[in-house]
Amino acid sequence: MEERETSLRKSRIPAEKRLECLDLFEQGNGYKRTATITGLNTYTVRDYRRKYAAGDTSWAYKMN
Repeated sequence: MEERETSLRKSRIPAEKRLECLDLFEQGNGYKRTATITGLNTYTVRDYRRKYAAGDTSWAYKMN
């Protein structure tokens, strides 16, 4: 069985989309509107929004 390294796993979401989400959050948009604008899955953007609200923006700068 293969072991997964979640902390080093590459993101499937392009860096441009993650940075767009970050920009939209900084403009005051919620996760539903951000998901609609970016075309990303609502639950993915919700998770990003939760991390953003907690002060974590590292998700936006992950390497692809």
